[in-house]
Amino acid sequence: MSVSASRGSPKSRRSAPKPAGVSPTEAAGTANAALPPPPRFPRPSKRPTRRTALTVEAIVAAAIDVLDEAGVAGLSMRRVADHLGTGAASLYAHVSGKDELLELVFDELVGQVPLPEPDPTIWREQVRQMLRDLRAVLISHRDAALAGLGRIPTTPKALLAADRLAATLRAGRLSDRVIALGLEQLTLYVSAEAFETGLMEYGSAPEDVERYYEDVHAFYMRLPNDRFPMLASLIDDISGPDGDERFEFGLDVLIAGLEALSTGTS
Repeated sequence: MSVSASRGSPKSRRSAPKPAGVSPTEAAGTANAALPPPPRFPRPSKRPTRRTALTVEAIVAAAIDVLDEAGVAGLSMRRVADHLGTGAASLYAHVSGKDELLELVFDELVGQVPLPEPDPTIWREQVRQMLRDLRAVLISHRDAALAGLGRIPTTPKALLAADRLAATLRAGRLSDRVIALGLEQLTLYVSAEAFETGLMEYGSAPEDVERYYEDVHAFYMRLPNDRFPMLASLIDDISGPDGDERFEFGLDVLIAGLEALSTGTS
């Protein structure tokens, strides 16, 4: 039946009987009240998006989340914007691009390192602890250490950390030249070591990492002694120490070296 036919002719509409004692409006209301709710075709639900007020702090926090998921190579303004539920163009009002974003990310991570008041009686341990804490922060965020390689401190938290590290070295009575050049070597060592550690261990099961090092030990054990006599004689010391022990050895070498150079130039 067509829609027009279902409405009836004008004549039939004029001759239709009215319910006794009920107005047309009341009759329509009664009829509608008796109807069940009409069926609706289900619409696909929209995926909720995270919307955060855009500030530099919010952008940096989102960038760290993205970095944890995708690493430095996967970090982009678009991915950070998606994480915040906005468009990439909105981010450029706060951050000039990926390079500045990485600088701000590194600054935020460095800002998580506790900074002690320099104490001449324990300055070596204070230097070691600051560098241990920096390494731990960088390792906990995938390959974030890459963001610190090749950068000179120019952001607030990185500047404060560098200043406090320099003050602690000065508490050890090191020369100004050794302090100035030593700062770079210390932070470069920590960033490179943290990157290597994260590259090896991030996303890998601990048992897989342990098995790999066991295989390395076995490999060196099988090297022919006549061709590699020195490596064969050092096998236990080469493959025995774990990552933390190797890191501590590097710190000892650097700090002792800075002290020796400082004494030689005083």
